[in-house]
Amino acid sequence: MKLFEQKFQTNSYGYEIGKVSLLLSKILLAKTETVTLSRDTLKKNLNHHPDLREHDYLLLDEIVGKSHFVAKDGNRTVAIVLHKDSNELYHYALKATATGKQLFMTSFRKTRQKSINRLRQKGKDKKIIILKDNLP
Repeated sequence: MKLFEQKFQTNSYGYEIGKVSLLLSKILLAKTETVTLSRDTLKKNLNHHPDLREHDYLLLDEIVGKSHFVAKDGNRTVAIVLHKDSNELYHYALKATATGKQLFMTSFRKTRQKSINRLRQKGKDKKIIILKDNLP
């Protein structure tokens, strides 16, 4: 993960991996658009999702900046991105701290169309709120 560590700046909480839209930060009640991936979350993610390579993590700034599907699930927002260059679908979740001063990525993985269809069904069943759906 040497290139990852070189690419992303750090703050006292972890790696600043990108910025979400102002609208998404307001939906999350965050006072920032900067998304942080904590060192602990990165470590857990590396263990739980060995299919993700450094190349995938290097795309995080683009991924959080270009969400094609966004669904609000309680205090968390689930966002899914179709990365056009590689036709990969990525899924991530964000959560703001209680004060709203920090915005954290709590989950990052690859996903499939079947998972998106399940989320769409949850939206129809009013279990989540779909805010954006620009996926096929």
